Amino acid sequence: MEKLRKFIIKRGEILTTVLAVIFAFMVIAVLLLSTGRNPVEAFGYFIRGAFGDMFNFANTISRVVPLLIAAVAFIIGAKASVFNIGIEGQLLLGALTSAVVGWAFDLPKAIHLPLTLLTGALAGGLYALIPAWLKIYRKVNEILSTIMLNYPAFFFCHYIVLNVTPLEGVIPATPFVKESAKFINLVPGTRLHAGVIVAIFVVIVAYILLQKTTLGYEMRAVGLNQEAARFHGIPVEKRMMLAFFLSGCLAGLAGAVEMAGVHYRYLDQFSPGYGYDSITVAMVGLLNPFGAIFSAILFGALKTGILDMAVYTEIPRQLVTLINGIVVLLISMKGILQEKLNQLTKGKESVSQKEEVA
Repeated sequence: MEKLRKFIIKRGEILTTVLAVIFAFMVIAVLLLSTGRNPVEAFGYFIRGAFGDMFNFANTISRVVPLLIAAVAFIIGAKASVFNIGIEGQLLLGALTSAVVGWAFDLPKAIHLPLTLLTGALAGGLYALIPAWLKIYRKVNEILSTIMLNYPAFFFCHYIVLNVTPLEGVIPATPFVKESAKFINLVPGTRLHAGVIVAIFVVIVAYILLQKTTLGYEMRAVGLNQEAARFHGIPVEKRMMLAFFLSGCLAGLAGAVEMAGVHYRYLDQFSPGYGYDSITVAMVGLLNPFGAIFSAILFGALKTGILDMAVYTEIPRQLVTLINGIVVLLISMKGILQEKLNQLTKGKESVSQKEEVA
C-alpha cells in the first residue's frame, strides 16, 4: 500500500488524466446503450476508423500535426503565465500569409518552403504582440483580448479570399502554391505529409527551451511568481512579451504547415477549430510538450475515428458532436479526480503515521 501511495503522489496528474479519459468513454458507452446501440461494436469502428489500416492511421496523424504544433504554442505562453486563447486567429493568419508567399514567388524548394513557413510563423507572432502589449502595458486581460482578436483575423482572411485573391469555386480560396512550397507526401493516397517532422522538431525544441536553457527557466519563473522573478532580476515584461510572440509564431506555423502539407492553398474556414482544440490538447498533455504528443493523438483519433463510428452504426450527427463534448468535459474535470486521490493518499498517510506513533 505504501508503494501505491507513493506512486499516486508522484504520478497523480498522469493517473487522473488517464482515469478521466476512461470515464469519458464509459459515459459514451452508457449513452450508446441508451440509444439501442452496441458500444463494443461502436468502439471497434472507432478504432478501425482511426488506426485500422495505413490509410486511416496516416490520416489520423495528419490531423495530429496542426493540433500538436498549436498545443505547444499554448504551452509556451502558459509557462510564462500568458494564456493565448487567440491561437485560432493566429493560425488562420499564418496559413493565409504562407499561402500568398507560396503562390506569389517562384524559388528553389530549399528556399521557398522554409520561407513559406517562416512568413506564416511571423504573421502569427506579430499578431500575438497586440494582446501582449495590451496585457503588459495596459493591463488588459489576455484571455479576453485574444478571444476577441480571433474575429478580426477571421474576417480579414475571409475578406482577402473573397475580394483580393478570388478563385472560381464553391469555397473561396487563394490560388494553389507552387510545387516548391509544398511538403512531400509520405504515404501516397493519404494526407500524411513531411510536416510531421516539423511537429516533432517543434516539440523537441520547445522542451529544450523550457527545461534546459536559462531563458526557459526565466519564463517558467515568471509563470510561477512574477514578483519573486522580478526580485531576482528577471525582466518579467520582456519574458512575457517573448512568450506571447513565440506562442503566436508557433500558432502561425501550425497554419502554414497545414496549408503546405494538406490544402496547398488557403481555403476559407479550413480549420475545424484546431486553435481551440489545441488548448484542450495542451491541458490534457499536462502542459508538457511530450505529453501533448499523446494528447494530440487522442484528439486526432477522435476527429477521424468518430466518422467511421457514425457511418457504420448510424449515429446521428448531433450525437457525434455530443461525444466530442463528453470527452472534453470529463477530461476538464480531472481536477476533481486529483483532489479525491490527494484525499485518499492523505488518509493513508495519516493512518500510517498513527501506526508509527503507536
